[in-house]
Amino acid sequence: MGNVRDEITRYLKKNRYCVLCTCAGNAPRATPVRYQTDDLTIIIYSERFTKKFSYLKKNRTVAIALHSTRSPIKGLQLWGTAEVVTHRDPRHAAYLFPEAKRSTKLQEACKVLNLILVAPQRIVMLDQVPGRGYRYYVWERDKSGRETEREVKTIRELSRL
Repeated sequence: MGNVRDEITRYLKKNRYCVLCTCAGNAPRATPVRYQTDDLTIIIYSERFTKKFSYLKKNRTVAIALHSTRSPIKGLQLWGTAEVVTHRDPRHAAYLFPEAKRSTKLQEACKVLNLILVAPQRIVMLDQVPGRGYRYYVWERDKSGRETEREVKTIRELSRL
């Protein structure tokens, strides 16, 4: 597979949609959203009046999931911390999707969007290798910012994460 971080980055760049999971109290919420990436940071676009933002005010911890729809199966789970970027933040324009950067009308329309920047702490990637079964790879960042990566050999080991 090569470098786990590089493989995860490539997979994230190949896709554009994921499910963002937020939680406030006992009320979890899973929302399909469009995203782009900046390295491993996930950038999600969403209308600022949606419920997920009230959830993020209460709890910035999020999870993200995405997966392939064809064989070989590939999937990814990500756990991290979200930061909301409003249209007043200078980073908002820099992170807009490419079509909006080229169009003044789209830039104006995008003012109704907040961006959610998700900084990952752990990513688990499933990779089906035809004829060899499934492999699981884990990338993590600790509180000091140090990154580690490893292959997980068994489902039992994976279940302990």
